[in-house]
Amino acid sequence: MSAENYPYSQLPPSEKKPLFDLTKKDGIFAILAVVVSIFTAVFGIFEGFHLGYAISSALMAVLLFVYAARGGMTSFWSVFCGVLALALNAVFVCTSNGSVRFFGVIVSILLTLVCLDGFVNGAAKTNRQTLGVFYTAICTVGNMAVAIKSIFSGDGDRKTAGKVLVGFICAIPVIIIVIPLLISSDEAFRGMMQQLFGNRATIIGKVIFGLVLSLFVISYGFSMRARRVQKLRESKFSGIESAYMISFLSAISVCYLLYLFSQLAYFFSAFRGFLPDGEITYAQYARKGFFEMCVIAMINFAIVFFALLLPKKKMGTVSNGVKGLATFVAVFTLIIIATAISKMVLYIDTYGMTILRLTTSAFMVFLAVVFVSVILRIYIKRINVMKTALITAGSILLVLGLMNVNAVCAKYNYESYISGKLETIDVSSMCNLGDEGIVYLTKLADDPNPAVAEKAQNYLEQAYLFFYFDNVVKPEDFTAENMKKNQKSTGFGSFSLPKSKAYAELYQFIEDHPTFVKTRF
Repeated sequence: MSAENYPYSQLPPSEKKPLFDLTKKDGIFAILAVVVSIFTAVFGIFEGFHLGYAISSALMAVLLFVYAARGGMTSFWSVFCGVLALALNAVFVCTSNGSVRFFGVIVSILLTLVCLDGFVNGAAKTNRQTLGVFYTAICTVGNMAVAIKSIFSGDGDRKTAGKVLVGFICAIPVIIIVIPLLISSDEAFRGMMQQLFGNRATIIGKVIFGLVLSLFVISYGFSMRARRVQKLRESKFSGIESAYMISFLSAISVCYLLYLFSQLAYFFSAFRGFLPDGEITYAQYARKGFFEMCVIAMINFAIVFFALLLPKKKMGTVSNGVKGLATFVAVFTLIIIATAISKMVLYIDTYGMTILRLTTSAFMVFLAVVFVSVILRIYIKRINVMKTALITAGSILLVLGLMNVNAVCAKYNYESYISGKLETIDVSSMCNLGDEGIVYLTKLADDPNPAVAEKAQNYLEQAYLFFYFDNVVKPEDFTAENMKKNQKSTGFGSFSLPKSKAYAELYQFIEDHPTFVKTRF
C-alpha cells in the first residue's frame, strides 16, 4: 500500500510522510500566517502583550478558524471556548498585571485549540479527548518539514503557492534595507516608523522570530485542515482490583479525619474572624493555611484522579466503595480551601490588599470549582473536569483583567488609608503596582504625613527619569511637548488603558506642581 493510502496516524515508522495536497487556498493561508506571525512578534510579543497582542491573537484565531474549520454543527462548549478565548484579549488592554496577562496568553491559546478542534474533529466530550486536543496540537510540529516541503514541491496550484510565499519572504530583507533609507529622507515617515517599530536595530530579530513562529502556525493549519493528526490511543490497561484502592483510600481518609479533628480550632477560627490561641501573627496564619491548602489540593487531585482511573470497572464505572472514599477526599479538600479563603479575607482586612493576596484568593476559587466538578465527575461520567477547569480559569482571568486587579488593590489600600481603616500605607507596594499605582502616588505626594509624601515623591521622580521617559533630566525638559517626544511607550502595540492613564496623571502632576520640577531636577 502506498504512503498516500495510509491514514497519517497509522503510518508505519518506515513509511515516508506524504506531502500535503495543497491548493491556492493553502498558499494564501501560508502567506497570511507569515504576515500575522510577524505582526504578532513585532507588535504583540515584543511589545509586552498589550493592545498589539490582543489584535494579533484575535487575527490568528480568526485566520485558523476560517482556514481549517469545516461546516456543520458543533457543541455549545466549543463555541463558548472560542468566544471566551476572544474575550480574554481584553485582558491585555485593561490591566498591566503580568501574572494575569501571562496566564491569559496560555489559557486563551488552549481555549482556541479546543474550539478549533471541535469544529474540525468534533467536540471533545471526555477528559481524555480534551487532553487529546493538546496532544494533537503538539504532534503537528512533526509535520513542519512536510508542510514546508509541500509548499515548494509539485506543480500547479501547489507550486504557485510556493512561488508566492518565496517572493514575499525575499521581499522582507529588501524592505528592512529600504525602510531606514526612507526614514533618513523624511521626518514625517521617520516619526510614523518610530511609533510603529521603535528601535530599528531590533526589528530584524523580531521579524526572524515571527518567521519561525509562522512555521508552527502553517504546520498546525495544514495538519488540521487535512486531518492529518495523531490522537491519544486508548489504553489497554484493564485496571487493578478495587480492594487495593479501597484500602489505600481508607488509610488516607483516616489520616485526614484525625488531622481535621486535631486542627478544628486552627482551621475554623478564621470563619469567626480571630486567631487561634498561641503565638502566631495574621500573616503566618494566612500563609500557612494557603501553602497547606495548595499541597493538599494537588495531592488529593492526583489521588482522586488515579482512584477513578486505575480500578477495574464494572459496567464502565468503579465500585461504590471507591466512589465514596474518593468523594470524602474531595470534600475534605473543599473544606481546606474554604478555610484558606476565610484566612485570606481576615489577612486582607487586617493588612490591606495586595496583588498576591487577591490573585491567591482567585486561585483558591478556581481550585474549589475544579474539586466540585471532580465530585460531580465521580457520579456523572459526562462531566468534563478538564474543560471545566479550562473554562473556569479563562473566566476568572477575564474577571481579574476587566476589573483590573492592580487598580482594585491600589484603590482599596488608598481609600482604606484615607478613611483611617489602615493606620499607614505601604508606598513601595503602591509603586510596585506599576501603571495603576501612578494614579495614587500622585495623590500621596501631597499627603499630610511627611514620610509618606516624601516616599511617594521619590517614586514619582524615578518614574519621570527611568520608567516612563527617556532623556528627561533637566527642568526645561519638563514641558508637555518635550515629555511627549521622550515618552517611552508610543507605539500602538504597547498601548493599554492603565498605561495611558498613568501618562495622563504624570503630565497633570507636573502641570499642577511646578515646584516639584524646580526642587527635584
